[in-house]
Amino acid sequence: MKLRLLVPVLLTGFILSLSSGCAVVDKGRTQAVVVRSAPEGAVGLINGIEVGHTPFKIKLPRDSAATIELRKEGFENSTVVVLPVANEYEKNFLRWGVDYDLGAMTDLTPNDINVALKPAVAGEEHADSYEEMTSRIAKADEMLAAKKITPRDHKYIVDQIIKFYAR
Repeated sequence: MKLRLLVPVLLTGFILSLSSGCAVVDKGRTQAVVVRSAPEGAVGLINGIEVGHTPFKIKLPRDSAATIELRKEGFENSTVVVLPVANEYEKNFLRWGVDYDLGAMTDLTPNDINVALKPAVAGEEHADSYEEMTSRIAKADEMLAAKKITPRDHKYIVDQIIKFYAR
């Protein structure tokens, strides 16, 4: 008689445990984050440690924030903070403590980072915006001549300067 009651209870418990899912198995402890920059080739640092040149893909722990800094000669440094946010497993009725402990209940956001680096060519201040623009382009030309930037980066910088002053 007790066996007849035990089987449905065990079967129900088994089905409930399967329906809750295990975030660690499905999602894993780490998440891939893709970092791109325009122009490419910027040095990427995560929490102050150099990890490569853009574009790159790196796996980061799901349960902690990370600071991604991009540096490139001739451009201003750019910083992006990646934060853990609750994912769909947070809504499950049954949750496992190990999922929280290993960070699988969160997703990193943003996980696809695209940064347009700004040219760092400070020119002399002029009353005439045309003179100011040509001064900034001349600085970019000097950086190219000194081989601090590539011809491709030079073109990008000049295009950005012209776009700024065309407004």
